[in-house]
Amino acid sequence: MTDLTEWACTFVEQIDPSFSVLGKEARLGENLFTSGRLDSMALMNLLLEAEAQFGFTFTPEAFQDRRLQTIRGLAEVVENLKSVA
Repeated sequence: MTDLTEWACTFVEQIDPSFSVLGKEARLGENLFTSGRLDSMALMNLLLEAEAQFGFTFTPEAFQDRRLQTIRGLAEVVENLKSVA
């Protein structure tokens, strides 16, 4: 796991401690929104705190990317944003 994915897993575990019982792949691939682990406000907080923690900025288009619903997808979007910065 990367620093970002580990951080995001910890973020979700603080909101829903049962998230920690999932295996690594399940944690990275679970849709955090449809699973009910995060509501829309918590998902937005995760994204905004990730910006502050890791020093990047989401574009308006990136905020609409459906990949942000999983931790693996979040990491992919962030890598894409960092590569074009």
